[in-house]
Amino acid sequence: MKYPKDRFDDFPASLKRRGAHRAPRGRGSKLASWLIALASFVLLVGIGVGVMWMIDRQVQFTSQAGDEATTETTPAATEEPETTPTPTEPEATQDPNISVTVLNGAGVGGLAGATSDLLTGDSWNVVTVSDADSADYSTTIVAVGSEADLGAALGVVETLGFGEAQVDPQIANAGEIVVIAGADAASLVNG
Repeated sequence: MKYPKDRFDDFPASLKRRGAHRAPRGRGSKLASWLIALASFVLLVGIGVGVMWMIDRQVQFTSQAGDEATTETTPAATEEPETTPTPTEPEATQDPNISVTVLNGAGVGGLAGATSDLLTGDSWNVVTVSDADSADYSTTIVAVGSEADLGAALGVVETLGFGEAQVDPQIANAGEIVVIAGADAASLVNG
């Protein structure tokens, strides 16, 4: 349906209109809006960093209880100092209830099996024989998960005749011994 022509249909060319909208925005207008947005972003980030810097300088996380602990009085010189017992290393023991895992940490074929045979020959409870995560262990490690099992780890070192006993919960769990046979154990295979 076509409407009759009226005074609004003829526009002067100087208006540069297209329909009800103005002509497309110029390049400078687009660039100006992006620059305003960028400047606003930089300003807001700067304000945020400044506020965080001021908060960080003003807030101090110090314990009042720690300050009181340092004000203790020292005992008089006439008193005898208390003697502390020297810690003793646990004795090497053999616990048949502890499971032993033997891992080949030197990359020598048959090393974990030979180490396992030596331990089972001395009545240790070897449950797993496998390869370690890497083959570059120079020293045999006998790891336990807790201090309570350190005596049993020393017993394994005594049975093997080499290695180092250590408490390492990342290698062994409590109640278990993990033996990582290193290059110092290669004589078990090579004779």
